[in-house]
Amino acid sequence: MAKIAPPTEKKAPVKRAVKKAIEMKSNKATGQTPPDAIIPLQIKIPETVKNEFKAMASIRGQSMNALFLEMFEEYKESH
Repeated sequence: MAKIAPPTEKKAPVKRAVKKAIEMKSNKATGQTPPDAIIPLQIKIPETVKNEFKAMASIRGQSMNALFLEMFEEYKESH
């Protein structure tokens, strides 16, 4: 197996996402969901793609959510 160095950049966006998720729980009592709340997204993809994505996140030391958000931000910047 190839040895890949972990990313050197800090994971501040993930920490912000966790903080927002905690804030969302406090807003649940009012029945309001902030527009930047973390909610589930379900998609259907081949199992092999899912396993590859999960492995890539693990290699980078990220959650699958964090990797998806990072990929989506990069996609928006380039399109």
